[in-house]
Amino acid sequence: MRAAGAGRNESGRSSLDRLVKQTWLLPLATATFLVFLGGSLWLVAGLGRPFWIVLLLLPPSFVLTTLALAVALADLFERPSHRFPFGGRLVWLVLVAGLNVLAFFPYWIFVVRRSRPESDRTDHSLVNERSSA
Repeated sequence: MRAAGAGRNESGRSSLDRLVKQTWLLPLATATFLVFLGGSLWLVAGLGRPFWIVLLLLPPSFVLTTLALAVALADLFERPSHRFPFGGRLVWLVLVAGLNVLAFFPYWIFVVRRSRPESDRTDHSLVNERSSA
């Protein structure tokens, strides 16, 4: 017999699992922010356009940064603590929460890409042994 809240907990868990799998948003959010920043400076300082035009470039960067922050925080809390280099989970939590978009790319490089689950990696020695058998 299942508890009344079990279905809600399972759907919340699947949403969190889907969110954690969207780590490709982290470098994309950093790139979008840099394009926003560079484009804004170029339009206002370089071309002499009015400052309000920066507001047209803001929504894509803001939405992507917000989504990437949700993904990074979900990944931070779901990833086992032994998979964090450079000081552990708390250091990365402070970096991601404090530096936000500027910490997404280093987090993606040093934590997400480096510590993929073993099921995602291909062990060539096992593949060679199976093919020779």
